[in-house]
Amino acid sequence: MKTGLSRFLQHRINLALYLTLGWSFTRIFIFILGYIYYFFHRGERARIETSLEEAIGRSNPSADLAQLTNDVFSGIMSHYYEKLYMAFEEPARAKAFLSAYVDSGQLDKIREAMAGGKGVILVTGHYGAIEYIPVLMAANGLPVSMIAKFKTEHLKRQAFSRAADYGITLIDAEGRGGVLRCAIEELRKNRIVVTQCDEISEWKPSPHEAMTFLGKRTGADRTITLIQKRTEAAVVFGVLYRKSLKSYKLIVKNYDEMKIMMADTEALSQGTTVLKCLENYIYRYPAQWYEWKKYPEIGEPAITGCRAMPVSLVAAPA
Repeated sequence: MKTGLSRFLQHRINLALYLTLGWSFTRIFIFILGYIYYFFHRGERARIETSLEEAIGRSNPSADLAQLTNDVFSGIMSHYYEKLYMAFEEPARAKAFLSAYVDSGQLDKIREAMAGGKGVILVTGHYGAIEYIPVLMAANGLPVSMIAKFKTEHLKRQAFSRAADYGITLIDAEGRGGVLRCAIEELRKNRIVVTQCDEISEWKPSPHEAMTFLGKRTGADRTITLIQKRTEAAVVFGVLYRKSLKSYKLIVKNYDEMKIMMADTEALSQGTTVLKCLENYIYRYPAQWYEWKKYPEIGEPAITGCRAMPVSLVAAPA
């Protein structure tokens, strides 16, 4: 079995070192291990570089692709640090960290969405500090269920254990119960179901609705639209923007705000609308998205190309 970056960083020996030597050591060590990994997996690194050049270079020829590439790899390593931190840190300390270093003012938009009484589908992506979002909400008294996938059995067991500590219900995306059925059951309890709209390999493309994502044409994924129609749950978009490993901002958009962002959203399904919303933030801050190696799997290049958007961090995200 090929050892990817996730399995490499979560090797038993590495985990033992992280837990023995502490988080300050772990932050540095994960970055070192990550750059070692990409040194020996140059094809994977080249794929990410090519993806950035195609998706961002085409939409913004003035972008500094060399700096952006470095920022993307830094973001990938930061993601794995956050993933391990949330899986293994003591809950009391993790909550204190989130309280101190996350601007969570926009949680009120999620509370407002819950007032409808039919649950909330919080749609996010492989973007920023996704690992912190469920715990952030649970620590603030919100009922959270999350669809998750796991690369190692050890991390899966640890994640389920920690989720129980926070009162989070984990839904195993590869479990036998059926993800859609489980998600619908959780929404009918008026809970928040957190899911990612950019699981490219899991998309169920619609034969009736086409769209572009990052300059590529594909069939619209039907999953979120299907769940929403069956439950009438509110749909909310959210990402946790990473300024640094000690500074984060939660960004939440309700459906009305998404309509304002996308002038043509009336003609789009809800699933497509949230994916286009994520696309908007990827174009604005591409270093926050850590799935660039999967970019070639999206579809065929769109004839019309992709919308040009700035890639420099010139202002705080909104």
